[in-house]
Amino acid sequence: MEWKIIDFDKIPGEKLVDNYFGAITRYEFNQIINYNKDVFFLLGDDSGEKADNYNAIVYSTKNFGDSWKKNILGKGTVKYGLCIGNDIFIVVDSNKIPTSSTRKSTLYLSNDFGDTWSEITHLDEGNISNLDFYSQNTGIAVFSLKKNEEFIYEYRYTKDSGKTWSKFDLDPDTNCIMNSDQSLLYIEDNNKLFQFNIETGEKKLIKSLSIPKNMDLAYIKKDKKTDRLIAYYFGKEQESNKIGICYIDKDEYVSLPDNYYITTHGNFFYGLLFNRPFSTYVWSSDRGKTWKKEVLDNQMIYTDIPMGYYGEGYIYIEATPLKIKNKRGTFFVIGNPNIK
Repeated sequence: MEWKIIDFDKIPGEKLVDNYFGAITRYEFNQIINYNKDVFFLLGDDSGEKADNYNAIVYSTKNFGDSWKKNILGKGTVKYGLCIGNDIFIVVDSNKIPTSSTRKSTLYLSNDFGDTWSEITHLDEGNISNLDFYSQNTGIAVFSLKKNEEFIYEYRYTKDSGKTWSKFDLDPDTNCIMNSDQSLLYIEDNNKLFQFNIETGEKKLIKSLSIPKNMDLAYIKKDKKTDRLIAYYFGKEQESNKIGICYIDKDEYVSLPDNYYITTHGNFFYGLLFNRPFSTYVWSSDRGKTWKKEVLDNQMIYTDIPMGYYGEGYIYIEATPLKIKNKRGTFFVIGNPNIK
């Protein structure tokens, strides 16, 4: 395993926290999103230093972490983001706890890879969550809105990059993903695949998937290399470590080794397994038929949330190096079996 170690203390404008702790401890990041290997974004806030009065922070780089730009987007925290084409959408919440009685959300857009951000939508009393865009214009999200001193949840749809939204009739607890500008896919009863037309409200059963009876649907995501939709399943039993994925288009179910919470890039599967205090990096180049692994003994202690993935094997994460010359404290690191 090869590593690139990024020291936030050396980023211009950063300084130690309380003249002792590393600059990265100032921040609590909620998500890492990648446009590609070199261009990526750290989304979160500076509550590590300002627990009661924190700012929403986006740290971005266009050159694999060699240089960085920090944007402060008002009070709150950057909860979530995604890349669609060359557009980057992020959601800033005033509260770190989604069930807070006081909620404000703002949707921002950047089309210059994080140099500047434009406010698209703002909610004075509510949150935006479950954001998904199919194209740079069309997307969906769950809105929580305050009515009669209570919050209600509803799905909404945009056709103008988030400037305006209209309600559509779908259970806000539904785990779904857009598959066209007008439709989305979701799974009921763990194996029944439905297509839902957002504009007409028509619901159509597409197929029944071949899912083992002891597995529960967790979420659906898109493979970044092939654009194939993959449903992730976890074992139903409380102590179960079973994991599997299903390629929705071909109804092809792949069982994974226990506790292998991995991501996919075409035929390449990989992930970092947290076997505390140390961890194991695993990868497969044949869609899980055979696996390789590297126990990362005496290299680093990793934080498991958040973690970013890109391409064939790249992981992006905070870590504390062990037994690495002249490296102490917490750093942002990028790892790959054959990093270049």
